[in-house]
Amino acid sequence: MTTKEAADFLEVTPEAVRKMLKNSRLEQAGVAGRTILLDADSVHRVKREGKRSGRLWTQQTAWAALFLLSGKKVTWLSSSELWRLRKRLATVSAEEFQQLARNRATSRRFRGSDSAKQMLSKVIALTGTGLLEDPRIANSFDLATGTGALEGYAKTGFIDKNAKKLGLREDPTGDILIRELNFVLPLNDGHVPIAAVAVDLQDAHSTRERSAGRAKLEELLHAQ
Repeated sequence: MTTKEAADFLEVTPEAVRKMLKNSRLEQAGVAGRTILLDADSVHRVKREGKRSGRLWTQQTAWAALFLLSGKKVTWLSSSELWRLRKRLATVSAEEFQQLARNRATSRRFRGSDSAKQMLSKVIALTGTGLLEDPRIANSFDLATGTGALEGYAKTGFIDKNAKKLGLREDPTGDILIRELNFVLPLNDGHVPIAAVAVDLQDAHSTRERSAGRAKLEELLHAQ
């Protein structure tokens, strides 16, 4: 779809479509001359998400939900807040969870050299496609090892401080995806909880990776 076609379909302005493309909610499929082409599946996904009721979770609540599903302790919510969150988790599907947790981070895509990817992989908390280099993680999602892409979490401001030094250039079609967050507690041990990996895979370009993320998240939700 073109930007205009996506805007008409979603009943929003072209500017709103460009914003969703920049924050990776929509995916770019290519370019025809000066016209940006959007992945139709991602446009239809946003349309489905827009029909769901309920406010998106705050960053703190989203990460609490991801920790709970991963069997990790949550220390930043009160007991009553945790009770309400557990009750909510018992009623949502994987797709609904993905939408509710949309504010877990702000996503930015870049392009860079293999050496830049290697350096970044040592200082960010790898997630999603970035963890598929690990055979154990790939096997747990029934996916092939390695994608060549880099994806991970970093504290807000990290990428602006380091992009020039690493030779990164912002590009909505780039294979380096940095998810920035203000709420740094989830990054303390450098390991992203498995539920977050699953949710992040649901944003992947590959249909197989999206399906694997959804299947894992449904499994974690059903285990509650």
